[in-house]
Amino acid sequence: MPEYRTEPYVVPVGSGLLPEGERSRRVALTSFDKGRSAVPRVPSREVVCYECGMVTSVPTAALSAKCSHCQAYLKMTDVELKPGAQRLTVRTLGDVRVLADAVLSQLSVVCRHCYLNGRGSGNFRCSGNLEVNCNNRIEGSVQASRLLVPRGVDLVLTQGATCDELVVSGRVTGRIVARKSVTLRRGAELYGNCFTPALNVEPGAVHRGEWHAVVPE
Repeated sequence: MPEYRTEPYVVPVGSGLLPEGERSRRVALTSFDKGRSAVPRVPSREVVCYECGMVTSVPTAALSAKCSHCQAYLKMTDVELKPGAQRLTVRTLGDVRVLADAVLSQLSVVCRHCYLNGRGSGNFRCSGNLEVNCNNRIEGSVQASRLLVPRGVDLVLTQGATCDELVVSGRVTGRIVARKSVTLRRGAELYGNCFTPALNVEPGAVHRGEWHAVVPE
């Protein structure tokens, strides 16, 4: 019986590689389109870190993030302070609201907008508005972009306030430093020295104190 020997399979090209057409087809199948394979960009917004004061970019939908400069943990949620609240220190890039009927002292608040619908005393630093909607006596530092005092509200600032704009329709007592302007609506009262380049007093409004057009540094 003759000896049986299998013949080795040889690719019918001289180099032993796949034919040129087949090689090109496989390369095309494993190629990625740069536009389609790019990682989708996450929507973001720029915020000012409340620890180092630098501008950093954070995801729009994030509830917290890290500052890209100082690595501080940044909260971005809104906070409500109810009557009897034990939480007196708040740091957030969101808004803070002191609810009506609350009487809170020794607060330390850093936020975007702050709404004092109840009584709150302490230190406030707001990158946006600080709106005082009921009678308050604030025994601490007050810093805000805009300080708003509606009609019927009596606000006493024992350490004064520093802001870009002050708009008063009620009554304010204290030293005011406003980098842009102070506006006293009809019927408003302001008692205290005022440092601002623009003091707008509508008919029927009252200012008792000195006005200095130069803002102290």
